Amino acid sequence: VEDGLIPRKDYRVVRVSSESRFNGKLAKNAFDGDPGTIWHTKWRGGAVRHPHELVIDLGAEYTVRGFRYLPRQDGGWNGAIRLCEFYVGTRPDRFGKPTVKVSFRKSRRPQEADCRPVRGRYVMIRALSEVNGGPWASIAELGVVGDK
Repeated sequence: VEDGLIPRKDYRVVRVSSESRFNGKLAKNAFDGDPGTIWHTKWRGGAVRHPHELVIDLGAEYTVRGFRYLPRQDGGWNGAIRLCEFYVGTRPDRFGKPTVKVSFRKSRRPQEADCRPVRGRYVMIRALSEVNGGPWASIAELGVVGDK
């Protein structure tokens, strides 16, 4: 297990509000283990505005203790998340209040958002704003901290 992370090999995209398909910046890139690939929301042909949501099935129920976010590493800042909410739930279509709200820094380094321990199989990332005020969201890698 990578530093307390729930194994990403079992993660699956349940739904995503927007992804840039024409250039392969798909939602599944957010947890593929390769910091050189990214999920980026649609921008060609008109950007979709915030909030941007990504719902992930962890593959089993876990006790979630936090989230680890790695911004894009390719030199660009488009989509780097500023304000974000994370949710944990037992169903992919119903989330209550945010498990944690966070304001990320404009940095290339991994950033953590700790939360009270909560059981669930599904997580939702809800990006509310971008570091430069743009309409996009992007993630190089997302990890969920927790255990069985």
